[in-house]
Amino acid sequence: MRRIALVALAVLMVGCSSLDATSPFGSVDGTYSLTRLNGQTLPYTFSNGLTLLSDDLTLYRDGTYMDISRYSTGNSRTEQGYYTNNGGSLYFQPNSSGAAYQGSVSGTVLTEIVSGYTQTFERR
Repeated sequence: MRRIALVALAVLMVGCSSLDATSPFGSVDGTYSLTRLNGQTLPYTFSNGLTLLSDDLTLYRDGTYMDISRYSTGNSRTEQGYYTNNGGSLYFQPNSSGAAYQGSVSGTVLTEIVSGYTQTFERR
């Protein structure tokens, strides 16, 4: 019986060695591309007429991030800052004067709610 328990424990440990973003100790670093904004696929046109073409969010292993938004005008906006991961719950603190915001990761999907907009990203 003890041998079966040890084998089961060994199988469990091997199975858990490849952690994903949903596990408490899983890595969330990587690049995520925006797929939906308020439930709509991109491109997304805001009420002021500005159209968002793409947005790529990169989470670095050192706890920093970079978010690059590209618009139909040819302009882009880059936000950089720091993030923390607590078991898939993310907290973002921009370097700029922007307010901190939260997000979450489940598998390969990262969701943020920023200034009233729900943003859904997919890990590349």
